[in-house]
Amino acid sequence: MEKIKKIWNGFDFILSLLAVIGMVLLFMMMLAVCWEVFTRYFLGRGTIWVIELSEYTMLYMTFLGTAWLLKNEGHVEMDIIMAFLNPRTQRFLKVTTSIISGLLCLLLTWSGIEVAVDHLQRGLHQPTLVAPPDFPIFIVIPIGFFLLFVQFMRRAHGFLIVKEPKKEKERVLA
Repeated sequence: MEKIKKIWNGFDFILSLLAVIGMVLLFMMMLAVCWEVFTRYFLGRGTIWVIELSEYTMLYMTFLGTAWLLKNEGHVEMDIIMAFLNPRTQRFLKVTTSIISGLLCLLLTWSGIEVAVDHLQRGLHQPTLVAPPDFPIFIVIPIGFFLLFVQFMRRAHGFLIVKEPKKEKERVLA
């Protein structure tokens, strides 16, 4: 049991670290956009790399932080529907959607690995002015989806092991 707790603590550390990296990327993107505005309006010439860098940064921010967001239950949820359901049905739906979502993430992990490796083997580059190689851009997708898969399965397990809440009368007597 202690080993499993250490593994999950390590996983949580990785999720937090990747979320911080995503935040740093966001800050760097903000600085780059400010630089672009400054150079374009005050120096009379812009850069060719800021827009492209921002696109790749948004991709990385999304896939590095999404499992951390799920861990903290920050994803969009249909609260208006869930509010009308009893706790048992809510738990069933959360377990079911977590398992289905996790399996979809696993499928997308596999597909993402295939695409990234294919582009690496063929030496493909982005058809843009900067023309970076595809592999470093694409590899974050399967990494992010794999982390999401693990977190969705962990979430489903967490909802499964939660004990059924006592009924109101039992709580008052207890």
